[in-house]
Amino acid sequence: MVRWLAGAAIALSMTTTAVADVVKFEKVTDNVYAFIGEINDRTKANLGLNANIGLVVTDAGAVIIDTGAGPLSAAAIEQAAQKITDQKIVAVFNTGSQDHRWLGNDYFAQRGATVYAMDTTVATQQAMLDSILNRIKGVDEIFHDQTPMHAPEPLTGPNASVTIGSTVFEVKYFNDAHFPGDVVIWLPQSEVLFSGDHVYVDRLLGVHPHTDAVKWVDAYDQMIQLPAKYIVPGHGAVSDKAKVQRETGDYLAQLVEAIMAVQEDFGAIDDVTPSRDWSQFQHLRHYDGWHGRNVSNTFMRLEMQ
Repeated sequence: MVRWLAGAAIALSMTTTAVADVVKFEKVTDNVYAFIGEINDRTKANLGLNANIGLVVTDAGAVIIDTGAGPLSAAAIEQAAQKITDQKIVAVFNTGSQDHRWLGNDYFAQRGATVYAMDTTVATQQAMLDSILNRIKGVDEIFHDQTPMHAPEPLTGPNASVTIGSTVFEVKYFNDAHFPGDVVIWLPQSEVLFSGDHVYVDRLLGVHPHTDAVKWVDAYDQMIQLPAKYIVPGHGAVSDKAKVQRETGDYLAQLVEAIMAVQEDFGAIDDVTPSRDWSQFQHLRHYDGWHGRNVSNTFMRLEMQ
């Protein structure tokens, strides 16, 4: 009981002070907004929101795309949405399985919102739950209070459409991306694409041991065919197709092509980076820390295939 009260006190303190200033939505186009999270690590100060969040105002209520890394970040998202619209939040969507994509689901569901996620996404959320919770709880004690909630009736992939009021939300699974089961949310009426972690700009994308870069390339190549005027990436500023191609599409393609070529010549991991010119990507934040890991993780996965 004492531990619970201490956690509640921390939550109350955060909710009434710093929480209100963490999230600020920016207009993308009419009735569509995005919060652009920091492109550094999760911290107590940013409430684990080092990722982008969407807000869509429909004539039947407000809709959140990705719900944050738990109840505190969800509360910050809710407060920021209230500064944009008086509409109640009636629905939330998950684009992926990382903590900041869905651990706020329960917060919104308790307030009456319907939770939508693709079956592929829910499967990964369930399969990786322990590692997801361990990672976010390791950031700071404010993340210890978690009530993971999956969409109770997952959408059947690979394509699903949800209409809220007069606004159409198309949920599309092309292939695995940063995480298995990642999806995009396409708003055909406003030509806005919420890409989730299919796209990183302003910072280098990350390939984890569970990431299949070959599948990610395939997912990206299908995604980029959508006639999007505005792309809200998983990380980084709202962009057009040209920037997205330069900073995600080109890097992924070169990473996979370079490694395949080296392996065909029976080369080693250390041969990959010298085999290509990577200078067009070196301006991206975290290049020095992530490029080597991306090469290593992709090399080992392709070597096993």
